[in-house]
Amino acid sequence: MEDFKYLIPEESIDAIITNVEKLREIENHLREIFSHHGYNEVLMPSFEYVDLYTKLDSGFEPDKMFQYINHEGKNVAMRLDFTIPLARLYANSHLDEEARYSYFGKVYRKEIMHKGRSSEFFQGGVELMNKPGLAGDKEIMMMIQKSLPYLSLKNIVIEIGSAKFYNRLLELVGSHKDELTTIMKYRNISSMKKFVSQYPFDDKLKVLLMQLPTCFGDITLLKKIIAQLSDPVLLEALYELKDLYDSLDNQEGMIFDLGMVPAMKYYTGLMIKGYSDQSANAIISGGRYDKLLPRFHVDAGAIGFCFHMNHILKAIEKEGENND
Repeated sequence: MEDFKYLIPEESIDAIITNVEKLREIENHLREIFSHHGYNEVLMPSFEYVDLYTKLDSGFEPDKMFQYINHEGKNVAMRLDFTIPLARLYANSHLDEEARYSYFGKVYRKEIMHKGRSSEFFQGGVELMNKPGLAGDKEIMMMIQKSLPYLSLKNIVIEIGSAKFYNRLLELVGSHKDELTTIMKYRNISSMKKFVSQYPFDDKLKVLLMQLPTCFGDITLLKKIIAQLSDPVLLEALYELKDLYDSLDNQEGMIFDLGMVPAMKYYTGLMIKGYSDQSANAIISGGRYDKLLPRFHVDAGAIGFCFHMNHILKAIEKEGENND
């Protein structure tokens, strides 16, 4: 026992937050913004049945979960995310109208050991239920933009992509979709060259695939890719991004990333990532998930995002060190 009193489990080493005052300051600003726009804060359970995540084919693997067997003999896991439990909450409320939820708390996911990665993450975010299409996407983007000044970071870039666009690409490459996803996760240009050369894809598709690893930029890039395409689904997805961009009053600091790989299987449309130049990890993530609520027998779409508070606080510390 004596050996352990100075030790911290590796899973928690990176989860220690010493600057709690700054955390609460940011959290309180976000609460005010969320509440002002009609988002009701909810406190969700810390434990969920493993089946909630695995039977929805959400993309969460059992080996990512901290599990135990409860008194009923059922597998229970520490909360992996807020989106799925909040989708269940909406479904069980028997609403057929818009609903807005906000939350603050921790999620727990097993990470590869000895990589300096924590397994507990503090998040704050919102979920917007049953507001489809451009109207819902625009509301979420405006919420993010209104929140950015309160994160205490100077340089934040918002990247947007499309799960509809990416999932259509997977359909077009057929049985080679897993190979494409691996290439895109690492943005491997040489592997993409080999991938394109060894399979008999359509010439237009080959041209598009070769651009994907470096396919991020401003509205000029988006218009350029749109002009190249003829596939109706790919075009629809990119026009949705363009319509969203055109609808925003503030377009500063926005980048299109057309090679963005969906982080969650339930994403169906707009995907969002936010980065600080002081953090290698995303400080914001989110997206539209119109096929999740139907799995709870509710015919409605939804969209949400979260702030990764651990990464934000680390970026603030690093920015402060650089300014000393």
